[in-house]
Amino acid sequence: MEKKKTIKLYFDRPVDKDVPINMDGGQFGAPRNKGRRPHKGLDFKAYLKPVYASERGIVVYSGTREGSISETNYGETIVIDHTPAIPDDERHIYTLYAHLDKKSAYRGQKVEKGDTVGISGNSGTVAYYKKLNQSFHLHFEVIDSPTEIDWSYGWHSGNRKDPTDYLGGVTTIEYDLGDMVEKSVYSRGHLI
Repeated sequence: MEKKKTIKLYFDRPVDKDVPINMDGGQFGAPRNKGRRPHKGLDFKAYLKPVYASERGIVVYSGTREGSISETNYGETIVIDHTPAIPDDERHIYTLYAHLDKKSAYRGQKVEKGDTVGISGNSGTVAYYKKLNQSFHLHFEVIDSPTEIDWSYGWHSGNRKDPTDYLGGVTTIEYDLGDMVEKSVYSRGHLI
C-alpha cells in the first residue's frame, strides 16, 4: 500500500516589508542583456539589510557563483531546499538568495523560516544596477523543479518561477512515500 505525504509551504518575503522591489527592471520577466533574456527573479532594493530564509529547509549551496558576460554571476549565493524529505525523483522547491555581502548559513545547515541567512550586498554581476547607482540589492529566485537538483556541479536555468506567485500563499506538495523510500529518507537524516 502506498503512503501519501503532504507538505505545505508558506513562503514569506526574504527581506523586511519596508524594502521595495526595484520596479525599473527588477521584476520577474523584465528584459535583461539588451532584451536577450528575461530576469529570472525579484530584485529587492536592499542596502546591507538582513536576508531571511523565506521558509524552513536545508541549505544545499553556500558559496560564490561566478559567471561571465553572457551568464549571470550571482556572487555570494545561498540556495535552500524547502522539500528535503521528498525523494530525489520527485518535485523539489528551492529559494536562491544572490549578490550577498555576507553569508550566515552554510551547506547542510537546517534553517527555520525567518532565520537570517545573510546580508544583502553587491557581489557578482551587478552592472545593470551600477547604471542606476543601486548596485546593493538582493536577487531572489524560486526554483520549482520536477526532481532534486545537485547544486554542487551544475546550475539549471530552467524551472525558475515568478516568486510573487509563491510569496504570501500556500504551496502544497503531495507525494508517495513507499516503505523503501521512507527508510532511505530517514537514513539520509532528512526531516519529514
